[in-house]
Amino acid sequence: MGIDDYLSKIKALTLNHKRVNTITLSETYLNSDEVYGKLMNYYNEVFLLQTCNRVEIYVYGDDYSVAEDVYRVKGTVNHVDRLVGMNAVRHIFRVAAGLESAAVGESEILGQVEDAFNDARRRGALGGLLGFTIERAIRTGKEIRGRFPEISIGLASVGSLVAEYVHRVRGLNSKVIVVGAGSIGSDIVRRLAEKGFRNVTVVNRTLDKAKAVALRYNFKYAPLDSLRSIMGESDVVVFATSTMKPLLSRRDAEELSGKPIIIDVGIPRNVDPEIPNVVSIDELKNLESEVRESKRRALDEASKLIELRLVEYRRLFARRIIEGMIGELTKWGLSIGESEVKRAVKAGLIRNDEDGAALAVKSTVKKVMLPLITYLKELAEEDRFDEALTIISGIRAKLNGDGKHV
Repeated sequence: MGIDDYLSKIKALTLNHKRVNTITLSETYLNSDEVYGKLMNYYNEVFLLQTCNRVEIYVYGDDYSVAEDVYRVKGTVNHVDRLVGMNAVRHIFRVAAGLESAAVGESEILGQVEDAFNDARRRGALGGLLGFTIERAIRTGKEIRGRFPEISIGLASVGSLVAEYVHRVRGLNSKVIVVGAGSIGSDIVRRLAEKGFRNVTVVNRTLDKAKAVALRYNFKYAPLDSLRSIMGESDVVVFATSTMKPLLSRRDAEELSGKPIIIDVGIPRNVDPEIPNVVSIDELKNLESEVRESKRRALDEASKLIELRLVEYRRLFARRIIEGMIGELTKWGLSIGESEVKRAVKAGLIRNDEDGAALAVKSTVKKVMLPLITYLKELAEEDRFDEALTIISGIRAKLNGDGKHV
């Protein structure tokens, strides 16, 4: 079994803004508890990433079938891209770096990947080779942003896209309501403030959270149940929550005394799909294309750096596999040492390990095995994984032949 066999177990099912519109993404939005509950029974590791631009499942296993069922139930499996091995790894590296976002270089995605990673870790869904992969992607994403800050300049987030759009269509003096005080809603509020908007109201189900976000910029705040009463006096209403049910029905929209522009960047969709003329992320993408050219050079350099980090990743991935196998050999060596100490105690050669014999044996085993361990790790990092694997397999075969199981 070579390194590519291990890599081929990394699989990604991706549904994103390049294949479908935001309505379809919203309809595909998954219940995390249900997804992890189902997939963790089948795959060694699972990682779920959901944002306003994507619904993606990564697994470490032999096939796609069970993960595909998740999309099949939603009726969107035919729109899903299937990535394997280094193609899947390259994708998550580029996602974490912001290079696969609708607003290229957006600032939120790296934090969203980190949050999803921490959530998966808490659930016990990551911890092996897939977890290592996501970890390296996050590290590379941070490096990209540190070395190429230009990619985040301009319309580099959903919040900045919204602020620019509102500025163009209604002006800085417009009355704006932002529904949602989470990561996306908070960013929209911040971008509006930076743009120069002053008449902004933050609405949220939890009033204290709306208050905390609003007061940073001397904006107003209100509870969610007051939304319909204040919408009629507004020029623009921006929805940016993760509610599972629409917050605004078509009937409510038709009964509004005024006719504010409605922008929906929530995931799932925050307003009834039947409401006409709702501005979604699809319309906002047009603004992003205007600044893309100015960032192209930095994006090209960022892409090249990712390819270098992928070469490095492959070496480290191989080393990680060998380290796991070495751990088994070390465990075997220590168990033999412990057995010998027990035999010595039983024979009366030492007294209940009072002289630290067990500690001395453990130290000796580790020192004796260190040259072998170092050599095997070097082979893995030098792209000689097969040689390292052959040596370990030979040692295993010998030990098993002697009646020792490792």
